[in-house]
Amino acid sequence: MLIFAFYFILIITLTFLQKKEWFNSIFKANKKVSWVISGISLYMFYLSVDQGQYLTGLIAKHGMQGMWMVWAGWLGAFVVPIVFAPLWQKMDFITDNQFLLFRFPGKSGKILHLFRAIYVGGLVVALSLSFHVIGFSRVIQIYFDINPKNAILITGLVLCLFALKNVFDLKLKMDALHAVLYFISFSIIFYSVWNTGNGWDGIFNFFDKHPEKSTLVPATHDTNAWFSLVVFLGIQWWSCYLFDGGGPEMARFTAVKGTKNAMLTGLLPTTISLILSFFILVHIFLILGLSRDNSSNEIQYVETVFGSVTSSLKPLVLLGFFGMFISTSESLLNWGASFLTMDAYKQYINPTSSDNKIRFVSFTSMLLLSVISMFFALQIQSLQSLIKVTFSIAAGVAPVYILRWIWFRINAWSQLSAMLSSAVFTLLYPQFHPILPLKNFPMEESRVLVVTVLTSVVWLFVTFLTINQSKEIGLKMMPILNSRKLFVKKFAFAIIFGVLILISIAISWYYILK
Repeated sequence: MLIFAFYFILIITLTFLQKKEWFNSIFKANKKVSWVISGISLYMFYLSVDQGQYLTGLIAKHGMQGMWMVWAGWLGAFVVPIVFAPLWQKMDFITDNQFLLFRFPGKSGKILHLFRAIYVGGLVVALSLSFHVIGFSRVIQIYFDINPKNAILITGLVLCLFALKNVFDLKLKMDALHAVLYFISFSIIFYSVWNTGNGWDGIFNFFDKHPEKSTLVPATHDTNAWFSLVVFLGIQWWSCYLFDGGGPEMARFTAVKGTKNAMLTGLLPTTISLILSFFILVHIFLILGLSRDNSSNEIQYVETVFGSVTSSLKPLVLLGFFGMFISTSESLLNWGASFLTMDAYKQYINPTSSDNKIRFVSFTSMLLLSVISMFFALQIQSLQSLIKVTFSIAAGVAPVYILRWIWFRINAWSQLSAMLSSAVFTLLYPQFHPILPLKNFPMEESRVLVVTVLTSVVWLFVTFLTINQSKEIGLKMMPILNSRKLFVKKFAFAIIFGVLILISIAISWYYILK
């Protein structure tokens, strides 16, 4: 308990020492920072407290073939740092939603701007937050031996308390502190699990018991697994993953000086993730080998971790989990509240609102999002089911976010129709899956495929049916882009580099497990 007390005293002290920053912008850096600080903050946003739980459940259920769902993300991992980070740094908006007013002129742009502020700032952010609330609640459930419902309520309460100090300048510094806690915590976990699991030989215990789960490629006759693999590598990574670096990332790109530093900000977390990915998978394999029940139960990760770590070091491990949870959650809260406050309240409800009023609405929005996410968390049983629904909601929308930078024919109605149709098709699909030709394939992967196709058809149809503002938009966008040809070249380079990384990862694990 002394370690916990010291941590909270440190947080309170640092917060009050920086109290002047409470009166600065809540959502944007007031002073430019080093790309290292901004990059570490971005890494802590990408890092998820439920990562170990999710991967444990994924591999326990699907074996290494399930990893293609995760690895597919590497195909587009370098697009944002190389292509979009410098563009966001040039524009220097408070929220990425403000780009809509710049990119889409007229009444349609305002309609899209307000809709996305409420839809993403409220619903999508709350749903994303619930993912992290579930992840950390399982940690404290095991650590303090309490029931799942109480663990979620406690996690939600802590999130509410931290929301009251969630100012962006202060957050950048806190993320650096939480990064240190995370690296210490992960080192302890890895060392403990390595010793308990019999080191290098223990990595293969799980696969010795389940040899069929060590293969990266499905058996020839396993059509369901092949279908999933095709969806992961052929559709999901660009349809659901590959957005343009808006959201919480944008604030990190605008927090540094110059486009080069913005690019380095984006590359740092990608590089750290690539290096640590090997150690993360190794400790997952060790945990699966140690577990008595090799089911897809995600909570076994937390149980095995705390069962392996010595009592004296468990508080540090708990703080590491908390650092992951609160860093990501605060980023989402700050992003969602910026939409609700700056893009909805200040833009449309009270344009002349004072700074004090904006601060009040900002922190109230964060508290509201915390409570809603806690409510969602109480309704959700599986992280895998939640992440697959999230992917499906985004299916077919991501291409609009990419293409709107260079294809000026895309208008506000294009993006709005993509967002609405994707959500509607996602909700309706389970009712139609049993009567469709894809009924014999996994529903989640089938849904991504169908929703992607239908959403793409809808937004393309709407694009050519509605007003063409290409000339007007081109005059705005070309000074930012400089050259569409250069944009395409950088995009292609980023994809090729991602393909090479993916191939390297797959080949490495093929030979290790072989």
